[in-house]
Amino acid sequence: MKLEESRKLIDEIDSEIVTLLRRRAALARHIGQVKLQAGLPIADREREKGVIRRALHENGDALSDRAVIAIYREILSESRRIQDAVASELAASGELCK
Repeated sequence: MKLEESRKLIDEIDSEIVTLLRRRAALARHIGQVKLQAGLPIADREREKGVIRRALHENGDALSDRAVIAIYREILSESRRIQDAVASELAASGELCK
């Protein structure tokens, strides 16, 4: 396979990754709403540890453990940021007080 063909495939994979991250962000937003309505905290460190453990297990040895942990910490941080934004939006609209 030539360099340009490989780069084209990488570009396609990158587009898929962004699509999946967008889907994950939408679900994080929904989960934030559910957590707030149930009176649950945004951060769930045990759940986050489980997400990272599962990612490490599924990775095998394709990426270093350090890379997988760093990537997922960033993804989880962004999910918390999204959920915090949901809390702020609901508080500003008065819906959080219900």
